[in-house]
Parts: sequence; C-alpha cells; structure tokens
Amino acid sequence: MLYWLVTQALAAFPPPADGVLYLVVDSTLKGKRTKKNPWVKKGRLNEHAPFTWGLHVVLLIAQWDSYRIPLDFRLVKPKKCKDYCSENTLFREMLEAFVPPPWCKAVIVVADAAYASRDNLKAIQAHGWFFVIAFPRTWKLANGQHLRDIVTHLPRHHYRQVRVPALVSTHRHRSFWTFVKSAHLRHIGDVTVLLSRRQRNESPKQTKLLVTNLPMASARLIVMIYLRRWPVEICFKELKSGLGLGQAQVTKDPARVERSVAVTLMAYLALLRLQATHIKPGTAWSIFALKQRFAWEIGAQQLKRTTQQQTLKEIKKLNLAA
Repeated sequence: MLYWLVTQALAAFPPPADGVLYLVVDSTLKGKRTKKNPWVKKGRLNEHAPFTWGLHVVLLIAQWDSYRIPLDFRLVKPKKCKDYCSENTLFREMLEAFVPPPWCKAVIVVADAAYASRDNLKAIQAHGWFFVIAFPRTWKLANGQHLRDIVTHLPRHHYRQVRVPALVSTHRHRSFWTFVKSAHLRHIGDVTVLLSRRQRNESPKQTKLLVTNLPMASARLIVMIYLRRWPVEICFKELKSGLGLGQAQVTKDPARVERSVAVTLMAYLALLRLQATHIKPGTAWSIFALKQRFAWEIGAQQLKRTTQQQTLKEIKKLNLAA
C-alpha cells in the first residue's frame, strides 16, 4: 500500500523540465517514554547534545521544484538485536528498492556527512546516478592529501562569493563564499570538492565540505543542489507535528511498530494525492494547510449531503400531506 501511494503521489505532480530527480536521505530520532517498545534506542545528535530515547527513523524522499514526496523509510534497530543493520546499510536497501518514474532522466542523491561511506558512493555510482554529499574531513585524496588540510590551510582570499535563489519563487537570495577544486578520490574517481561558508571570515570549523561527481559542476550549482536537503527536515516536522509520527502507543510487537510508522507516511502521501491541485509549482506549501483544507472539504460535503437528505424528507412529508 505504501509503495502504491508513492506511485500515485509521484504521478500527481508535473515533472521537471530537465527530468532531474533529487533523492534526499536523512534520519531523525522520535522520542518516546516507554522502554517496552522493541525498536527504541538511546542516542544523541552530537557529542554536545543530550541523550534521547526513542525511535530512529531513516527517511528517503524525492524532491524537485517545490515538491517533497516521502518514498521509503527504515527503522534502525538497537545494536543489541541480532538482525541489527547500520543506518548506511538501510540506506542502500532503500536505494535498491527505489524505481525512478518514467519521466526521470537523471538522479542526484543529496545527503549529509553521515552517508559519505565508500559502500554508499559505490552503490550510487552502480546505478549510474550522481551525488552531492557533505564529506567528513578524514577522507584522503588519491595523492594522500587529507581533506582537512585543504579546509584548514586554505587562505581566505581564495574564496569567491556566489548568490543562489531560494527553492520557492521569492526574490530573496542567499550568499555563500566558496572554493572549488577538482580532485581524484581512490575507489570513487574524479570528483569536485567544494568548500562553502556563510561568511568569508568564518573559521575552518564552520566550513562545509561538499563533494560531487557531477561533470563540470560549478560552485553555484553544487550549493543550489545541496540546499535541496532542507525539505527533508521540513518533512520530518510535518510528519511529527502534523501527522503524529511515533505517537502511536504500540509495544512488544516489532511488526506493529513498523506499520505504525508506515501508516503516518501513507497519510502524508494520501493528502498529497487528494490535495495535489492546491499545490502550485514554485510556491510554498505545508501539510498543515492541506490537512485543514481536506477536513473542511469533507465537512462541507457531509453538511451538503445531510441538508439534501433533510430536504427530501420534508418534500416527501409535504407530498403525503397533500
């Protein structure tokens, strides 16, 4: 049912003119109080964040124009489970299960540094797809140079400013200071390395390191593609706050826990399919507004039906009285 709704949602919106589909992956931790749930695990976002206890969900979405469509998900089991799979392994499973729509001419995978593993990059290249992924600084180039050395020792006068538009049709632009370098990664091949920072005088710790295998990629294009990772964060917020992701009190049965998450995604896809006419290309939208509009439409239809039934009853009474 989930995969069928995915095909229906993909077909409900106009395809992009260039035929490029962006696959964005990320994970989130939905906090829960119970400890009886077999899928809950302990973790934190970084070494400075507090520990949380909840469901670890990996989500894959399709993105183009202003659309964001959930495609698949996986739950990361606790490491104490026998059939535990890492987050990157589950990501590769979702890539294998994904079938591009007929209009798709090229696929670009966008992700943060958590998914910059050698196996993930090889899996993306095996499909003939491209990637724009933030890399950790521990990677080495083919000549033995560490990426962290480029970030740390590059003088700031090498950075050039680029301005990129927003994903939706607004007049606002964002500025970034970037440096582009062609390189060769062992086991990956020729790539383009991009250093990006918000301000020219920011420290190396605040510099984002992006790597792509797109041919002839400019700094502006790489930054524009990586900004398409933000819709997955919006999708997480809509699933949690708008559709109650992880709020179902299901315990002990792992299959029921997984289905409870799938039901939330199916509700999201059903709203997209039923309210597709209200989502215009290049305009901002939210699942909260779509849900409210859908509720009003259903309520209006029910009110109209009740009024018609009452009117028919009154007409029959008048006819019998006559």
